[in-house]
Amino acid sequence: MRKYEDILVDLGLSPNEAKIYKALLDLKKGSIWNISSYANIHRRNTYDAIQRLIDKGLVFQVLPKKFLTYAPVHPDKLREMVEEKTSELETALPFLVKKFNTVNQPQSIYIYKGVAGLKNYITLQLEVGKTIHGIGMKGTWFDPRIEKFATKANTLYRKKKIVSKMIYDWDLREHKDVLNIIGKPYKFLPKKYSSGSSVAIFGDYVAVYSGVNTRKLDDEITIFIMKYKTLAEDYLKWFEFMWDYLPN
Repeated sequence: MRKYEDILVDLGLSPNEAKIYKALLDLKKGSIWNISSYANIHRRNTYDAIQRLIDKGLVFQVLPKKFLTYAPVHPDKLREMVEEKTSELETALPFLVKKFNTVNQPQSIYIYKGVAGLKNYITLQLEVGKTIHGIGMKGTWFDPRIEKFATKANTLYRKKKIVSKMIYDWDLREHKDVLNIIGKPYKFLPKKYSSGSSVAIFGDYVAVYSGVNTRKLDDEITIFIMKYKTLAEDYLKWFEFMWDYLPN
């Protein structure tokens, strides 16, 4: 299980703020010296972080006391902070999408990296909403680090009626659970043509990615995205050639 401090950092707190808020939940209340010692943070940094936590509504000063004393606000405040940010995002999103679509070029090349990059790639497929043709696919989505996200995405694929037509890597033949979830149609590359890369064609896009294995992706998975209509059409021809000559 992830450390609570890491989750707090993901919610927008600095590492010191996360440690101090966690320390105050343990202490219930304390002076700068108490909190600094418990969290193992220099007193000057502790004071600065507490002031920021007060600004965020997560800590308050206890009065009257001989020494400055602080206490934590109920953790429900964190949910309120997330909801406020979500509301702000919903307000800004139409404008941001409009700006994105304005600068979206008919031809472009870019790179996604790591687990977060793979999530962005999946989101792109959902946005495009076209049939996905895959070559050398390996069921990478079933890596435990992305499985929950992929499960939600799979629901959206079905809702949007996005069809997948896959030519899988030979090794995936033994993973019936993966094949059943993704569904037909699919075929398999011969064993001698197994590799550590995959290709996907969808709409005007071609994605080439390396660092993939059966049900597992490398930490540094790299996905090259090419948006080029003619290129996508040519890759699709090669896909259809392989599909026609591979056995059912």
